[in-house]
Amino acid sequence: MIKLKNVEGNIDFSLEVIGYQFPDSKKDDWCLLKVKIAQGDDRCELVDPAVETTELVQLLRWFSSLADGRLPRYSCLTFTEPCLSFDFLAFNDGVVRIAINLSHELKPPFKIEQFRAKSEDWNVVVELRANDFANIRGGIKLALENYPVRGS
Repeated sequence: MIKLKNVEGNIDFSLEVIGYQFPDSKKDDWCLLKVKIAQGDDRCELVDPAVETTELVQLLRWFSSLADGRLPRYSCLTFTEPCLSFDFLAFNDGVVRIAINLSHELKPPFKIEQFRAKSEDWNVVVELRANDFANIRGGIKLALENYPVRGS
């Protein structure tokens, strides 16, 4: 769904929806997210029911606003579960800088190394261009096709 490198190119980040938390339920909309992080020799893969399908719709709107050169309704996009959020940081010459924040169940078990510092706080800073937005929006749309909103 989303595959990116941080601004320094030393962190590979991917995020994808791999299913519903309760596939047999017709009312439950919680989606299992798989996060993969690679940083040097450190790697991890974490899975958690971190977003509802309705929150995927919000994520699509947030990225669509940024892709269209508009500020989203909120500069920080948060969800019911606090383990994932997105922050708009800056816009310069058609490039959008955001931070992807990982915590709780989606926080890697090693420190982030970014901007010549190590930190416990996982805020992956990435820069997005038109092709990145096309890939991200396409991935979110595909996730919503595979796992549509079904709750009441």
